[in-house]
Amino acid sequence: MNLKTSTLQLTLNSSTSTWSLHSPQKDAPYLDGVKMCLHYQTKPNAWYAVKKKSHQALETWKKVQITAPEDVPSPHGSLRQVTLTPAPERCGLQIALTFALSEEHSLLLWKVRLENQGESPVWVDKIEMLKAGFFPKKTLLPEPGPVTLKRNTIPAGQGVIRPHPSPGKLGFFSNGWQSWSRTGSYGAKNFYRQTRLGFLVSPMWYNAGTPRPKHLGYFASDMFGVLGDRQHRAGILAGFLSQKEHFGSLHARINERLYPALRLWANGDHARLDPGAYMTTDWAVIQFVNIDDPDPLKPYLNAVAREHGLQSPVSGLQSSTGWCSWYDYFQNITAEDVRANLQTAQKIKDAVPLNVIQIDDGFEKEIGDWLTFAPGFPNGVKPLADEIKQAGCVSGLWLAPFIVHRKSKLARKNPQWLLRNRWRLPVNAGFVWNTFTRALDLTHPSALEHAKKVLRTAVEDWGFTYLKLDFLYAAALRGKYQDPTKTRAQVLRQGLEALRETVGDDITLLGCGVPLGSAIGLVDAMRIGADVAPEWHPSFAGFKAILRAEPNMPSARNALQNTITRANLHNRWWVNDPDCLL
Repeated sequence: MNLKTSTLQLTLNSSTSTWSLHSPQKDAPYLDGVKMCLHYQTKPNAWYAVKKKSHQALETWKKVQITAPEDVPSPHGSLRQVTLTPAPERCGLQIALTFALSEEHSLLLWKVRLENQGESPVWVDKIEMLKAGFFPKKTLLPEPGPVTLKRNTIPAGQGVIRPHPSPGKLGFFSNGWQSWSRTGSYGAKNFYRQTRLGFLVSPMWYNAGTPRPKHLGYFASDMFGVLGDRQHRAGILAGFLSQKEHFGSLHARINERLYPALRLWANGDHARLDPGAYMTTDWAVIQFVNIDDPDPLKPYLNAVAREHGLQSPVSGLQSSTGWCSWYDYFQNITAEDVRANLQTAQKIKDAVPLNVIQIDDGFEKEIGDWLTFAPGFPNGVKPLADEIKQAGCVSGLWLAPFIVHRKSKLARKNPQWLLRNRWRLPVNAGFVWNTFTRALDLTHPSALEHAKKVLRTAVEDWGFTYLKLDFLYAAALRGKYQDPTKTRAQVLRQGLEALRETVGDDITLLGCGVPLGSAIGLVDAMRIGADVAPEWHPSFAGFKAILRAEPNMPSARNALQNTITRANLHNRWWVNDPDCLL
């Protein structure tokens, strides 16, 4: 079965259970013999068995039925589309693969739909959308694998991915999971940049379903990544158009002795698929990239915007200038400090126009107890919002509605709202505010309603029109959710949708510390890098040398890194927030 446009040809080979993608252009990138795989679990067969039974599907397309190609309207123009339906699994799980080519935008799109037609639940772990190239298994041999393998040797049945038919100097562009996570390019002689602080910070900066490679030439990425040939100036972008249903992960291997390898998957998060229920991945996407193009990722970035109903460039919001209390006072802020700076802003407004006056962390009694105030705010924050508006400025407030301090009143009075692990202990949301924080389980209706109440109060009762929402990753941590049928991406997306619906479209929302793909179309502006700091390299409590290489900690270097590498998101997905000038 072939699908063709003027720029791409997709071949579906039912005999080998693979697909291939080529371009008619000479020496263009291509993929050949690409495999897919679904990892899922069912109840054990024996009454005495403890663990669920693991299964793999899609490695062979059994008794596959293929629909005739049809033209289907979409936000990306007319799609030439075909659906493959293999025979159901023994447990009654029906799988359907949909592939589509866009003539207008030169993209391959494909997705997987799972429907449980059986009588028992199924637990979905991972949906591998693309497996191409050779990943050596762990052996005693030197990395990257068997010493006999050369670039002119292609292991049978592994699939092929080539930015150029004769790969030159390879590179990989990695996108970080959330606002503060490092984004940047790597070469074959590089190691993947990651923290050495372990469980103190890993829940904040890394997707639980994305690998963190430790070997030379192995890299990971979230939502999308680009495998590039620096010599021939060509590349292959692989990823997802959205993260509404699953978090997408990539694993890449490049080196000078072996052909490149890439895997792309949707994290099922062990979500339970009940009888009669179905699950669909977000659209996966392939774009062939001309690295020398002034805007090489434009087709993909604009497709993501279209998928979320956004016009490019994003209309209706200008980049904001203003004053934020954090970098002057940190948590030691008082109402009088805010008033003093508001007065100064008025005096210098002709020379330095500051539109937004934002009260940051420190006004609340404790993280999580947003409706009670610190001693420095005896009358709360409503009088300040009124004064800011009377001065002709936009009133802004910082909130972190999904994260909780372990000593907060909320954590003590409503422990059932907290996300817990398999041992029923509160999940670690990262070491912040000198403690291991907790996260709300947004599948608990009362927990989500509380988060909505906090924003409703800030907008309707206090009068703020600009909200900076921070530490939002906490809604997407690995744990035992009250609703086990939801993926982590669904929990976060639905939580953000609830917040946007609560405040309405007229309130400006700035996302921070949030997995990027989950917030597209819901926030007006987005922090796209680490916090800035008064020093070039990271430091904390007098420790400098040991933290110098940390890629995600607050520092001028780390903030600048993502300001550059994510600049192309500006006015496409949102207004970029590179953090403050100090």
